[in-house]
Amino acid sequence: MNKDYIFSIICPTLNEENYIGRIIDNFISYCPAPSELLIADAGSTDATRQIVNEYSTKYPNIVLIDNPKKYVSYGFNKAFAESKGKYIGLLGAHTYYPKSYYQSALQALETEDCDVVGGPLLQVGKGSMGKAIAYCMSTKMGVGNTAFRTSKKKQYVDSVAFAIYKRTVFEKVGLLDTELVRNQDDELHYRINANGFKILMIPEMQCEYQVRDSIPKLFRQYYEYGVYKPLVLKKVKSGIKLRHLVPALFVSYLISLPIAIFYPIWLLPGLLYLLMALFFSFNNQNPIAIKINCFAVYPVLHFSYGAGFLLGLSKII
Repeated sequence: MNKDYIFSIICPTLNEENYIGRIIDNFISYCPAPSELLIADAGSTDATRQIVNEYSTKYPNIVLIDNPKKYVSYGFNKAFAESKGKYIGLLGAHTYYPKSYYQSALQALETEDCDVVGGPLLQVGKGSMGKAIAYCMSTKMGVGNTAFRTSKKKQYVDSVAFAIYKRTVFEKVGLLDTELVRNQDDELHYRINANGFKILMIPEMQCEYQVRDSIPKLFRQYYEYGVYKPLVLKKVKSGIKLRHLVPALFVSYLISLPIAIFYPIWLLPGLLYLLMALFFSFNNQNPIAIKINCFAVYPVLHFSYGAGFLLGLSKII
């Protein structure tokens, strides 16, 4: 193995012609040399592969890797087997990375008491609905105490998006779990925590993440998160947090609402939820259209995740 590479950056792709050039240009311009960029492509039918191949002819450290099984976990694991870097990054193509991303990661990994490093997410959306979704996903009312979504300060965290890892972490805890279609990085991070490694979030690595721009897309995203979360928690029980269970309790409560015919007081939790949703939707500086959309987004976040969680739970019991 060539130990001279600093970073091996792995980026799974599928039809990312509008974004992959930006990822590669950022890597070329700002990633400390010598490093490598491994594009694990799941069979793109647009110009993604052509774009990567054009770069590869000029930069031999940019490599296209086939991912015939399509899922992120397979692509990452296959790319990892071919990687040569001291530090391993897992990037998403739809995300914007700051100029300081790689250098800040390198400094933290070499000088701080940490094994994994990443930044908070600056969640952005298109149109009034996309902006409402971005806002709700940045609040504790929307996503609970998920630090990399709701906080910007430097701190140790349970999980972080688009992280860079010491290679020794994977040698100890293993690679991504191919049984998981969603939440692969969450499950990996729970294993990392369980083995005593430290994940550090630093503001200099803040990434700009493009959220979904419609209710149906958001519902599907969080429903799938919910479906796979029970399997993740079954694999690594130490990862269980109250925030993972609350949406499922919320859906269970909604299912039980007919009880209110006989016990009207059973409506009280629902009324309190509506008041909280109203407060968090309108107690901000957003334009009125975004505030109104927020009142729809919060229940969708909670119901979709909770419904998916209950389905996922039924599959592992």
